[in-house]
Amino acid sequence: MQIKPWERIEPTKVTKVGWRTLVSKTFRLPSGEVGEFTTVHKEGQEFACVIALTKDNQVVIARQYRPGPEKIMDELPAGFVDDGETPEQAAHRELLEETGYKADRMEYLGYSSKDAYLNGHWHGFVAYDCERVADNHGVEHEDIEVRLVSISDLIDIAVHDGMTDPAAVLMAYEKLKQREKNGKSN
Repeated sequence: MQIKPWERIEPTKVTKVGWRTLVSKTFRLPSGEVGEFTTVHKEGQEFACVIALTKDNQVVIARQYRPGPEKIMDELPAGFVDDGETPEQAAHRELLEETGYKADRMEYLGYSSKDAYLNGHWHGFVAYDCERVADNHGVEHEDIEVRLVSISDLIDIAVHDGMTDPAAVLMAYEKLKQREKNGKSN
């Protein structure tokens, strides 16, 4: 059987819940049935996450409690791309806000669809030669502990359900393994 795309039909309902946006989309399925599906965040919302490497190849992690899985997770600095901001600008801003680190330079990895019910894309970056320049300050409801881990530990965290954003680690896997093997070479 060949999968066919669904036909989106209107109306679309948008509901704000706190800082989240719920979008209810109606589709006609290939079977002819009509179904409504609720997705999260406004349509077209972009996000950025960053694998931040220090000069000595340590990875900067934002450890925080996550209410969905109900556990503490070691995550990549990440967040919304604000209006008028590029994904790279958002990655720099989130890195500084969540960890107090600043990157010498960033390299774009690509983007992924994080979840079947999440509107928008997650843009991944690797940041090089990161240095702590300030205290992290995050935003409301973010209690963040900044940690440094090895590249091997980052990969292990991503593989064993320790973060909600492992796609960027997968996109950067070859670069990370090469950097770990050769020291600082990019």
